[in-house]
Amino acid sequence: MVINKHRKGKIMRKHSRIKNLDSFLEKFLEPISSIKLITPGAIKVGKGKGENLKVTYGREIYQGNGEILVGCKLNATSGNSNQEVFVSTSKPEEIKKIIQNLNDKS
Repeated sequence: MVINKHRKGKIMRKHSRIKNLDSFLEKFLEPISSIKLITPGAIKVGKGKGENLKVTYGREIYQGNGEILVGCKLNATSGNSNQEVFVSTSKPEEIKKIIQNLNDKS
């Protein structure tokens, strides 16, 4: 097995992550078998308040002329920090259901 220094399991470690995002990804997304790779993007400063992590479903990502579904994008916010999370999967509807269920509970 090849060891990749920028990857722990399915999560890329190229960028730092906002508060509590690692535990969310490891608990809810990494166990899903259809997910191949989770890539957090760069952190951006926003205008948010509060310290609780909130993850929302963004959109599906298509490759080429919009014919090949390659994954989805999530938006995570914690405090005044925002971060996009790209998820490589063939079944983004599974992720959408999980995110909606978690947001409905809170």
